Amino acid sequence: MSPPAEISRLLAEYRRSLQLERLEPANLDYTRLVYHVPLLERLDAVEGSSVALFDLYKMSYVFLTSSFKFLLGYRRDQAMEKGPEYFYDQMHPDDLPIVLDTVSRSLRFLHGLSGAERKDYTLSFDFRMRQAGGGYVRLVQQVIVLEQDRRGAVWLILIVNDIVKDGSLEAPTRRQLRNIRNGKMYLFVPEEEPGNETRPSLTRRELEVLGLVAVGMVSREIADRLFISVATVNNHRQHILEKMGAKNCAEAVRYAAELGLL
Repeated sequence: MSPPAEISRLLAEYRRSLQLERLEPANLDYTRLVYHVPLLERLDAVEGSSVALFDLYKMSYVFLTSSFKFLLGYRRDQAMEKGPEYFYDQMHPDDLPIVLDTVSRSLRFLHGLSGAERKDYTLSFDFRMRQAGGGYVRLVQQVIVLEQDRRGAVWLILIVNDIVKDGSLEAPTRRQLRNIRNGKMYLFVPEEEPGNETRPSLTRRELEVLGLVAVGMVSREIADRLFISVATVNNHRQHILEKMGAKNCAEAVRYAAELGLL
């Protein structure tokens, strides 16, 4: 279990990540919500599934499953009022830090993409949730951008939860961010099991930059070597960290070497 200070830090980071898009009412079309609700109600009827739609402008659910099929007894009105953090209170304490980190890093990754790319990714992860009766159940959550504002910023996020039938309550949490166009994995690839062929999708230029970082060059030296600006080098470095799920360049170099990318 993570100490309270670590949970507070992760919660603060999560809340900041929710506010990255800087949404404005003039750029939002709420008729899109009316369009989506009938389909969401149909999805909600699927046995074992629960559906939510989160509005990054209102910072609240604008659609939430009418009955918690997997929780049995929790209050929908309280969840609507409090948002996702209502469910964080019911989550297994060992899984909460991973879930907060997963959501925060994924939102930052999407924020760094062009508007046209932001609907191309689906996030999925599993975790344990406490039922009203006291026991835990394992859920898998799938998240995708459903709507963007007129500028391309992420606005409405679709969330679907399903019970992992016969899932072990002792298994570690797994997570993945997948590009639905090319099938490649991003951010959380280091956690895949040995032998998995999925790898961070680094461009040729990003590999060049990472290789020069590995031999000790700083951004100015790399810029001079590749005939690009320092700002461009730093952008490449940031994209490398995001794609590899690394905290710093040293960690990215170490992981790239393990995968044979360098």
